[in-house]
Amino acid sequence: MSITSVLIADANLLMRRGIHALLEDQQSVTVVAEADSPATLLALAQEYHPQVITIDCAQQDGFNLQDIISLKATCPGSNLLVITSQPDKETILEALRCGVCGYVLKNSSEQEILAALHATSKGERYMCSKVLDVILAQAGAVPETRPETSIALSARETEIIQLIAEGKSTAEIAQQLFLSPHTINSHRKSILRKLQIKSPAELIVKALDLGIVKLK
Repeated sequence: MSITSVLIADANLLMRRGIHALLEDQQSVTVVAEADSPATLLALAQEYHPQVITIDCAQQDGFNLQDIISLKATCPGSNLLVITSQPDKETILEALRCGVCGYVLKNSSEQEILAALHATSKGERYMCSKVLDVILAQAGAVPETRPETSIALSARETEIIQLIAEGKSTAEIAQQLFLSPHTINSHRKSILRKLQIKSPAELIVKALDLGIVKLK
């Protein structure tokens, strides 16, 4: 069994211990250390080279976005998972631009946090539903250029993905494109099949990765 090594960074002692307790119950996870300050975090990251570093980058007296930038520069082999209580739009978007893989809130379910950890360990994007809601409000269509991807999406399917990313419902998309809701649902099923995903939430993450939509 492959074991994922994790370094926990949080200025709050109880939160660090809570995350530690949650993760140590997982046979496939080992917590190598805890960090309570930026200096300690960088030192431990360089000592242990963990696969995943969890960090709360929105703490007034703790860690911030600059610590993510420093980690990406000094420990490029570690993937970053933000676990925070602050669903601030600008912080979320800037953290994603800085290269974090996962972003979840501290009130997420145990299943969501563990799913985020395992996705982050593989370098895959994962965001909880509340963070995705923020991204949907901040996502925009890529102007007139189709993404460089080997996935054979039609122009209509790409257009529908962009409208979904703008937060439009099936009925709204159908009205805008002068199509029936049934036709839009057929396109949505085709899109999910081609992208090999199962939910609209996964669709937005995949669309971001493919460049079909971009963060403003």
